[in-house]
Amino acid sequence: MIADPSLIKEPERILVVDDDTEIRDALCAALQYEGYEVHIATNGKEALDTARRLKPNLILMDVQMPVIDGIEATRKLKEDPVTVHIPILMVTVVDKKENIVKALEAGAIDYVTKPFFMPELTARVKAVLTLKKHYDESIEAKKQLNISEEKYRLVVDNASEAILVIQDRMSRFFNPKIREFVRCSSKDLTSRPFVDFVHPEDQAKASEYFKELLEGEGAARIFDFRVVNKRGGIKWLEANGVLISWEGKPATLNFLTDVTERKQAQEEKEKIQYQLLQAQKMEAVGTLAGGIAHDFNNLLQVIQGYGQMLLQDANRDERAHQALVRIVGAAKRGADLTQQLLTFSRAVDSDRRPLDLNHEVIKVKTLLERTIPKMINIDLDLADNLRIVNADSIQVEQILMNLAVNAKDAMPEGGKLLIKTENAILNDEVCRLHPDATPWVYALLTVSDSGHGMDSETQEHIFEPFYTTKDVDKGTGLGLAMVYGIVKNHNGFISCTSDLGEGATFKIYLPTLDREVQVADEKETRAPIMKGSETILLVDDEEFIRDLIVQVLGESGYTVITAPDGKSGLKLYGEQQARIDLVILDLIMPEMGGRKCLEELLKMDPQVRVLIASGYALDGPAIEAIKAGARGQISKPYDIKEMLRVIREVLDNN
Repeated sequence: MIADPSLIKEPERILVVDDDTEIRDALCAALQYEGYEVHIATNGKEALDTARRLKPNLILMDVQMPVIDGIEATRKLKEDPVTVHIPILMVTVVDKKENIVKALEAGAIDYVTKPFFMPELTARVKAVLTLKKHYDESIEAKKQLNISEEKYRLVVDNASEAILVIQDRMSRFFNPKIREFVRCSSKDLTSRPFVDFVHPEDQAKASEYFKELLEGEGAARIFDFRVVNKRGGIKWLEANGVLISWEGKPATLNFLTDVTERKQAQEEKEKIQYQLLQAQKMEAVGTLAGGIAHDFNNLLQVIQGYGQMLLQDANRDERAHQALVRIVGAAKRGADLTQQLLTFSRAVDSDRRPLDLNHEVIKVKTLLERTIPKMINIDLDLADNLRIVNADSIQVEQILMNLAVNAKDAMPEGGKLLIKTENAILNDEVCRLHPDATPWVYALLTVSDSGHGMDSETQEHIFEPFYTTKDVDKGTGLGLAMVYGIVKNHNGFISCTSDLGEGATFKIYLPTLDREVQVADEKETRAPIMKGSETILLVDDEEFIRDLIVQVLGESGYTVITAPDGKSGLKLYGEQQARIDLVILDLIMPEMGGRKCLEELLKMDPQVRVLIASGYALDGPAIEAIKAGARGQISKPYDIKEMLRVIREVLDNN
């Protein structure tokens, strides 16, 4: 069946007048996509001729063009009886207010500003064409410019933006959208200055923005601010305003768009970027720590080793004895500091095993009750069905102790310390805020205090190494950095919330095991330390380390042969293999490192007993060496009793 031609709806014709090819093409594409028939003109003169010939339904007229500009062309079109009824939508740049006034005076029905948002432009076009359809196309231009308020209000009331006229700080005109944003009645809006609805933190900036608009200084600037409704709800609004005359007095016409979701997404992105930057800082410091740990631990080894030897001299007077105790203690603190650097930088593996966090919290509480001031109350809120985590008991204790010490320092006059455990199921939405997190069931460990709290600036830096608000001699700034590193090393994540005067809350999420497991008994039985008579080959490039170990092991009955590097060690072992019972092999040496030397020793004698010496505790290279065939590992700086115990254990059990 052939359709009745009279029933076929012809597309509305739009004439786009602009001398800029890119803008003209973009406008044409957007309007054609909406189903309009689009024609073009490159200047005002072409616009006059084309408008008389085509009689379009609407003209989009640029202001600045060659031959005849847009304002003059508009004036001529409105003087011509043939084109007087065609509505003209003027296109101008946002900061040219004088163009807007001249265009309206010349007969333009409305205006849009560059740069423009295409959906907004097409919506404005639809609105103008809708208004045009409600009226007789033959009415005079003056009547068309003064369209019935009822019909124009229909467009305004259904706009997706809030439209607001502010004069003398009061709301003189607004559409229903603004009431949706601030959740109040029309009476409230007209009886109070609009800035009263703005968030208190943004009121000063909002007042300055509207003032600049009135003074003609802020038309080209878009301003974001928050509004608060009666229920305390907050929305982010984006204001785009211009200076107008309202009933003969200056006022601002403001278009307000809800950008709350965009702001939230931006905040989430910034948080993720900060977390990534924090991880990069940790990695950089970890690289530095790893580089110095070996040599630093060698130096500490000499101080600590000889100090411990001298302490065994019972004939030393009390003053000298106390001095040696302090020397050994300082060396141990230096070793602990190195270990902290390696720990928070995740350069040290954890001795993880199934662990009941509740049990660890109770242990730490007992310790804290003996160490922190009595005016601080320690409360526990432990979940009955807390799931088991895979964690290092000692490092979990370090987390709790560091957070507790921080809380103590924040409550010099006393207060409350709360440690809480619970199960937490994290979904995709929460995990987006934490790049390292995956949806799973986590054990949530919360440590809260009622102390003086922190400002936002301090919170941004608390997990950074060496950052501290304490006096120079009161802390190293590694406590929270180490907590951060331990948590990350356990595949967890940590957050902090705090306000000045409101205390601080740290939340630590540790992934739980996917099945119920038996928590191992923590009691250890250690073999008694015994002396020996075996022969030991010590391979270490540091002379003072070799001298120390020769003296220590010699006093314990052992015969020690030394080699300054891997090649010499191989040569000695080849020559005296029959009498060598154990090899102590440093991992990091010039020319031939400990790992390569171990491989060659195993080729010479697959049954060789080798102890690996490393300044990183049980780190990656040491683990690899043990997998390759080493019988065990001792950490630098050596604790003499521990070293003798491990040596005896390897000799007796292998």
